[in-house]
Amino acid sequence: MQTSDTNIISSSLEQTQQLEYVQDHLEQRQNFLYVLFILLAFALTSIWIMQNSVNAYFQQTYHKDSPFAMLDQFQIWHMGGEIGDYLYRENGQYDEHVNQINSHMTDRFNQDYAYTAEYKAAEAKRLKEEQIKLALLEKQKAKQAFDQRFMLTGQDQVFFAGDSMMQGVAPHVQKVLEEQGIQTVNLSKQSTGLTYPKLFDWPKTIRDTLNSNPRIKVMIVFLGPNDPWDMFNATTKHWLTFKSPEWETEYRARIDSILNEARKHHVSVMWLTPPNMHKDQLNEQMIYLNKVIQSEVQKAQEFVIDSRPIIGGKNNHFAETLNTENGNVKVRSADGIHFTVEGQKIIAHNILQYLHLTN
Repeated sequence: MQTSDTNIISSSLEQTQQLEYVQDHLEQRQNFLYVLFILLAFALTSIWIMQNSVNAYFQQTYHKDSPFAMLDQFQIWHMGGEIGDYLYRENGQYDEHVNQINSHMTDRFNQDYAYTAEYKAAEAKRLKEEQIKLALLEKQKAKQAFDQRFMLTGQDQVFFAGDSMMQGVAPHVQKVLEEQGIQTVNLSKQSTGLTYPKLFDWPKTIRDTLNSNPRIKVMIVFLGPNDPWDMFNATTKHWLTFKSPEWETEYRARIDSILNEARKHHVSVMWLTPPNMHKDQLNEQMIYLNKVIQSEVQKAQEFVIDSRPIIGGKNNHFAETLNTENGNVKVRSADGIHFTVEGQKIIAHNILQYLHLTN
């Protein structure tokens, strides 16, 4: 009887152990399947969100569409790509924000704790000196570029275009240039300007001259004093009132046509603006024309010489004489418009300062 009880107990223990073993095995299998499911879900979610990167990598590596391209027809698939792009942008903005905070904190620490007052003063002095050096360097570069525009060789020619004022000034410049072997072309003509092309068409004359003289490198223009008049617009067949917006638009277009022609032939332009005049009304007209001519020429990045201060005009007032080392010199003629010979020479000398001869 005792032996039988022992066998029963032993059998019961074995069954219990087997049951526990089966349960442990099932639990391990469930845990494995759970982990596998989590990993698979994570992988699929990652592919869903990072589909654009996966597709790009596949195309760059294998030069064909990725296997996921077939899913592009489903809207829910596209949503994953949009989510991925959004997260990528947000992450970039977050990184940028963190970097800005770090940089700000570093700067604050350096300014408040790391840098002494002596160091800050020395650094400020160094930066100021460096800025001055850079400004001087930029100024030198600009001057070199400017000088190059008006650098002349024996193969170059200088072209003069203008009215009676240029007729007086040009010969003095020509004399000096020709003594140095520089040939010139002087087509200046009295009573001409840009308002009456039927009397004398300067844009056409300049175009024809540049076409027939490829050696011209510099064009010096003195036009404007004869232009304070109404203009006829050949396109609209209407007269344009002086200083009206329509007049100014047309006048600027005529200036621009000359500048464009010069640019087409790689010719540098030096444009002299009208001087102040003795009569108040004419003087006001010249002040207006000065502004228009200067702005249009400078807009084309060409060079403007303002004749007013050169011959003594101050604050837009007419000056008959100019105070020089040799005393007062009369620079304007009796008509209150033109220059005297001395005035012409002063303007010519100023022009020659910008022209450079190279071997």
